[in-house]
Amino acid sequence: MKFSLRCLFSILILLVLLGQPVFASNIFPLEPPDTSSPRATFSSFIHYTDELYAAATAAEEDLYLAREFMERAERCFDFSQVPPTLLKDVSIESVLRLREIMDRIELPELTDIPDKHEAKANNILLWRIPHTEITIGRCPDGPRMGSYLFTPETVRRLAEYYDEVNHLPYRSDKGPDYTGFYEQYIYSSGWMIPDGFLKKLPDWMKLGYMGQAVWQWMALFLFFLLGSSSLWLFWLWHRTLKAKVHGWHWGLERLLFPIYAMLVCVFLEYLVDNQINITGDVLSFVTMMLEFIFAVYGGIAILIGGDVVMRGILVTSKIKEEALDADVIKLICRLVSFGLVFVLFYNVGSYFGIPVTAIFASAGIAGVAVALAARETLANFFGGVSIFMDRPFRAGDYIVLDNGDRGEVKAVGMRSTRIQTRDDIMITIPNSVITNGKVVNQSRPYPSFRVRIKIGVAYGSDVDQVEEVLMELAQNNSLAIAEPAPRVRFREFGDFALEFELLCWAARPHDRGRLIHELSRDIYKRFNAEGIVIPFPQQEVYLHKSGD
Repeated sequence: MKFSLRCLFSILILLVLLGQPVFASNIFPLEPPDTSSPRATFSSFIHYTDELYAAATAAEEDLYLAREFMERAERCFDFSQVPPTLLKDVSIESVLRLREIMDRIELPELTDIPDKHEAKANNILLWRIPHTEITIGRCPDGPRMGSYLFTPETVRRLAEYYDEVNHLPYRSDKGPDYTGFYEQYIYSSGWMIPDGFLKKLPDWMKLGYMGQAVWQWMALFLFFLLGSSSLWLFWLWHRTLKAKVHGWHWGLERLLFPIYAMLVCVFLEYLVDNQINITGDVLSFVTMMLEFIFAVYGGIAILIGGDVVMRGILVTSKIKEEALDADVIKLICRLVSFGLVFVLFYNVGSYFGIPVTAIFASAGIAGVAVALAARETLANFFGGVSIFMDRPFRAGDYIVLDNGDRGEVKAVGMRSTRIQTRDDIMITIPNSVITNGKVVNQSRPYPSFRVRIKIGVAYGSDVDQVEEVLMELAQNNSLAIAEPAPRVRFREFGDFALEFELLCWAARPHDRGRLIHELSRDIYKRFNAEGIVIPFPQQEVYLHKSGD
């Protein structure tokens, strides 16, 4: 006969979802066990385990009532030092183990156990069952502070105590037909493995080793071998799939393998815990290993998912990779991804009973030291944030720095800005330098760029003809835009020439040099053809012969 405590959880949840009554009518669902004194706790544990055995062995097994009695018996223990990931199995095994131990040793009379008044009068903090190390102690803190519970040390050593008394017979008052449930519980299987199959196994496969039957060890190895093989085969298929769909923009196919690995971990944990029914320290190790692997692949899935969302946003929004917007989107997606991974492993650490708060507090102190050492990097990062907020320039703009460097902005990152000069030289400038200096953006607020060409003509030239020639040349040049219109200004009477200035606009700052070149060349040719003289500075020296 298989003791069906493990299936009670799933049946109970299913009936709650279906709206069926969960608790039998002869028990108060909110009534807690009495743990006000060592006597009360001892008595409550005996009472609820008696009722649990009665409900589980009745002609019509009452699963609801059995589960309720199990939960109340579990509340007689202090499981504060048990990792949450192992709590369900440890609590069940602790109840069954302790009852098995008590059924084999002589127990004290209830009157010999301190009651509430004695415990208060004598300030009793700990009480041990005579001739054992099984201890009931008062909780010093936590949500059950003041309650008398079987201590965490007792919980930790129950397997050791059980091994020491396992060879002893049950007490005579239990009757000749009395049978405990613990070994049935640990050596039984789930619904996927028929009881008839186990009965046909040879006796040597039913022998126990480290708390597990030989057939359980063999099944454990087989399931892990199948799980590992399925992961390897899926990885090979996944690698082939990624090569075929390499052109997909979002890259959703990259999520398939980590998700599949997580599902394999969940399924293996279910098989190990509920079907081959591994228990004790072996179950603790296997469960924590599988859940750690699950968490690792969960973190990988989060990081890949963040990258998928990032690329999807860039593709659908048609944002260039070198644009600052792309860097900001990447930064936000990565910060969110790392934040979710941090939350995931923080909860996993707490779930495993690791003092993550103290660890992260120490990491915070180390982070301050790292931040001080990397202050220049942080300054560049916040400089990038400042550029994103103020938008003094963008990728594609022509800028001039206060040191004279001029070029096209190729990329604005969170750490540095890259500028390509007209000599096709790439300059990388830390953002902290740019944000603390003067920047002239020649592409803003309008993309056109004014060009000034100064020209001097000889005194006596026809100024109307000069203006007409200059306007004609500017209007006929394809690099000069029509709006704003070109113009000519007579600036001043110079020492050697009449000073004119031709003003026109190039469509882009890129065209400034070529436009100046073409106009200067055309002006010189046309002036020569029209007979307009371009004077050059000259000085005449007269020598006078002085008298004797």
